[in-house]
Amino acid sequence: MMHTLQIIGLSGVVILMTACGKVSARQQETSESASVAAVAARPDSLSLELPSIPATISAPEDMAGFIAIHFWDNLDFADTSKSLQMPFMEQNFVEYLSIMPAVMSADRVTAFQELIKRASVTPETRALIITLGERYLGDPDSPMKNQEYYADFRKAAGLED
Repeated sequence: MMHTLQIIGLSGVVILMTACGKVSARQQETSESASVAAVAARPDSLSLELPSIPATISAPEDMAGFIAIHFWDNLDFADTSKSLQMPFMEQNFVEYLSIMPAVMSADRVTAFQELIKRASVTPETRALIITLGERYLGDPDSPMKNQEYYADFRKAAGLED
């Protein structure tokens, strides 16, 4: 039930962002479809529980930012049985990236910094997250390739050129 409410809430954020003119129709379709489909289609074994948005946050862009910043709160990166499990991490990383079009740039930077900080609990988990970031944001063949996001990710990871 909580999982369904989170899916509905995330969809609502994207829809409200579009209605407010914050996201183009194409971005809205892509973002909404990707994030809702990713959450709804995943088997429970790959699910990472999304953070609950506090009632005091009501602006759609603030809701999206909160989800991005706190996306990884329910994963103990020290538990390498999960944090080094490639299917689990890859699925959640893709879902994490799928909400970024609805996130303001300052919140996106904070979200990447928080992810790198949490993943740095072990060298292996940090390396895995960096590999996923490079694969999905930097690879020219990736459908999620985004130079702006990739630059922010690299900066958060201390990999600036």
